[in-house]
Amino acid sequence: MASQKLEYDASLGGRETLPSHVATYQYAAGALNEIKTLIEEAQLPASSKLIFQTLPKHMRRRAMSHHPKRLPRKYRAAHKSQMGKAGNQPVTNKRPSRKYRRRPKNLMREYVRRQRKHRWLETHIWHAKRFHMIDRWGYRLPYASCDKTFRACYRASGTHCLLQDMSFYSCVQLQGSLELLHAGFQRLSSDRCGLGIAAKTFVQGYREGSIELFADGQYPAGALQRVRFMWRRETEGEKANVRTLWLWLHPAAAEATIEQLNSVFQLKSAKQQTLPLSEQDTDKSKPLRFWTQTKAVERHRTYVNAEDAVELVVLEQELNRFRLTGDNCQRVLAASLRAERPTKLEEQAAYCEATLQLESPQQAPVSNLIMGYQVTDPRLQRPRQRSKAAKSDLPATGNTLCLQQRPDNLPDSSLWDAEVRERLGQNMLTVHKYEQLRQQSVVVPGEHCAFEERVQSLPLLLIQRPGCHEGRLGYGSGWDVIAPADYGMALWKTFVMWGARPGGLREFDSVAREAGVEQHLPDTIAGKQLAALATAERRLRYFRLPPNKRCNYRKLSVVSPFAAPWQQLVRDWREASDAAFYVLRDHRLLHSLKQCVLHGLVDYPAEVPDDSLIQIRLQLHARGQLKANALICLPTAQDWQRQRRQLKHNDLAPVHLEPPLPDANERRRKETRLGHKRLLKRLRARRVREKRKLQETSTRRVHIRAAQTAQLVREQFERMCRLWLPTEPAETRDSVRRQCSREVFGYVTTAGFSYSQAKVCGVGYVVAAGLRQLLAERVDRGNGGKTLLCLVRDADSLVYRFARLEISESVLLSPC
Repeated sequence: MASQKLEYDASLGGRETLPSHVATYQYAAGALNEIKTLIEEAQLPASSKLIFQTLPKHMRRRAMSHHPKRLPRKYRAAHKSQMGKAGNQPVTNKRPSRKYRRRPKNLMREYVRRQRKHRWLETHIWHAKRFHMIDRWGYRLPYASCDKTFRACYRASGTHCLLQDMSFYSCVQLQGSLELLHAGFQRLSSDRCGLGIAAKTFVQGYREGSIELFADGQYPAGALQRVRFMWRRETEGEKANVRTLWLWLHPAAAEATIEQLNSVFQLKSAKQQTLPLSEQDTDKSKPLRFWTQTKAVERHRTYVNAEDAVELVVLEQELNRFRLTGDNCQRVLAASLRAERPTKLEEQAAYCEATLQLESPQQAPVSNLIMGYQVTDPRLQRPRQRSKAAKSDLPATGNTLCLQQRPDNLPDSSLWDAEVRERLGQNMLTVHKYEQLRQQSVVVPGEHCAFEERVQSLPLLLIQRPGCHEGRLGYGSGWDVIAPADYGMALWKTFVMWGARPGGLREFDSVAREAGVEQHLPDTIAGKQLAALATAERRLRYFRLPPNKRCNYRKLSVVSPFAAPWQQLVRDWREASDAAFYVLRDHRLLHSLKQCVLHGLVDYPAEVPDDSLIQIRLQLHARGQLKANALICLPTAQDWQRQRRQLKHNDLAPVHLEPPLPDANERRRKETRLGHKRLLKRLRARRVREKRKLQETSTRRVHIRAAQTAQLVREQFERMCRLWLPTEPAETRDSVRRQCSREVFGYVTTAGFSYSQAKVCGVGYVVAAGLRQLLAERVDRGNGGKTLLCLVRDADSLVYRFARLEISESVLLSPC
């Protein structure tokens, strides 16, 4: 029989006697300690996890590692302690709120700070939200719209309205006698480039003109820029024999032009004046002494010549100039501008309204016509929503009768007076005040208010542009609007609301290319600056590509792939040791060359200098593409034979293919690249050995030493650049003329697909001797009356194709 199992409880036969009651506070204290221990173990496990890693997955955020406020409040202290031990202190600087930053005072202070390096236009804020902005000529300018509007801008420039802000042009005011100003500008220009600045058609003040400026006495070399100018109409109230002239200078050459004007007219800065002391302040025993007076604040730079009574004032931020291009710009102006009709300006307002009712700017009675127009505030003419300006219902017969009699005061405007311009800016009604008055006065939204009759009127100057005279006649015609400062944004928004398409710097180039002209010639200051900028961009883009994606220009036989070496090209064709170059601007010689190209029987003019570049227009004869910096070459007899065979069989293949040349530096580049990689690996291995050696004796963590190989990498890059690119022809005297299998006698500067011609077109320059040889070969072939053709080849291609060549006389016309 099994023994009976004893229990612990005495009531069941055991030896242990259990208590009859339990102390509650002692039990609760023990349970509380156990619960605290469990919570601590749950929150701080033995693993190496951080505070934010212990949270549930649905509460975790990527920013918790560096932003403590992303964690729950009870975990932030422990998180900051962990980050501090690791050496990663979280940033505690609090950024000011957007409400604080958008306060008017703080916002304007920020705008002023951002304009320290590059100046802004009045329409900058509007453009910065919608355009790609670039830094150019000391300004922050809009380049192109963020939307895809390239084709839309072309349609606007042709049949609609393209709007551009060209207020970055500097306006310089010259005052003096007509004879003295005429004599000074004769030293800076030449009558061979067209009408002078004192021509009768310009001096009267009814038309705006353009003139090519050169350095003093250096014509035809030393070109500065082509400037637009306008004379103030001579009135009875002005001083006797004192005329006022406005010059519009491109910012790239504005300072150089002002220096030349100061040198020619012997002008000195009015900020510091040397004045004689009075007789009572001078010692009679000594000669007369002088003292210098310096102005602390000078609003506009002023240069004077007290002897000849000539004064030059740089009108900085005084005027806005907007450009409207296209057939529909007449309607936009008519809808945006409403005449203010004082008694003395009734005839002027009627003539301006009649001119704006014409179908196109080309129908203006006078080209480059200047009209003064006193209008109401443009904000009063703004529609509720953006709409297209409609055609006027006025009969055309009334407009024609009104335009037959031009009023004498047509170009008059109070915009010429500095006091009026200053008063307009001071008394301008702000947008905030204008909206407050409308809220207080208007009953029906959008209706006319009584206070609007008391808003000050605005003087404007409207300038007609006739457009191009070659190719697509009249393309690029339109109006320029000159407005006082502080009214730029109001006028710009009104034009946009009436259907004008805004454009940027890209549209200046595209309109000029469609018209067959170039905006900046290669021998001017602006042309040289833009060419240097384009060269640097092309070179940088080339070396950003991997080696297997780069064009090998040594194999392509191109000695200057990124820039046109004009000086070396002229040197090779003149066969001289050194030669300068300049663009031919003689209108008589250009006309003779054009007739010689069109009619082969006309003799080549012998007066054309050999060191000149002749502007031409190119149009591809068949398929193909054309880029900037393409080569213009002379065809051979084999090329003409192949062309005849291709025309017979309707073959569109290239006329000639450049035979690739061997690259002697290819093996050297590979060895240099491998040697550079081995050197970098050897230096890194040395740094790793140093680290390991220090770790053996150091009690702290040792980091690898910095590479410090920036200079070594830079030298390697320069070495590889010399091995990749051909050496500059100016350094090695390499021939630019005979760099490839066809003789090079010119380069293309701008090229692209022309929508007006439906072909690939471009503008380029050729040397006079090469053009003479091309014309002579055409006469020898017996087809003197046919179209003149030449060969073109892109710098990154082996393909030669025929292109039609025409002499451009528009080099004398300013596209801007």
